[in-house]
Amino acid sequence: MKNLILVGLLLLAPLALADGRDDLGLEKRQPDTAMNVTSVKLGQDVTSVSAEGDMEGYGKVYVTYDLSYNASRDGGTVDGQGRGFTSEGRASGRFQGFWELVDDMVIMRNVVNINNGQINLDVIKFNPLTRELVVQAYILK
Repeated sequence: MKNLILVGLLLLAPLALADGRDDLGLEKRQPDTAMNVTSVKLGQDVTSVSAEGDMEGYGKVYVTYDLSYNASRDGGTVDGQGRGFTSEGRASGRFQGFWELVDDMVIMRNVVNINNGQINLDVIKFNPLTRELVVQAYILK
């Protein structure tokens, strides 16, 4: 009985800790960044979204998200690349993750490997209706 209670507590603890906040418990790499969507290319198997913007630490950033669909077409995988340019040089990053459609908003969660050794968890929120795209970058390494 004691073991059953312990297992129950272990299963319920994450639910109790997930209080609905967007706080991942990770430190942000930089402030949230609004980017300008420059193109959306719809495809049967993959949709590509390209954006650009000024991102603290990376300068002028250009990025493309390639979204592959799952069977229900309301989510799937993300694969892509980004480049940042500053007067001191450039940064290059590659990422992979998952996306889902939540209340007509595309939410992407990607692990980003950057050529300077940094690794981020990016949470991207893209509103296709308004073309608003916001990147939240959290430090993994």
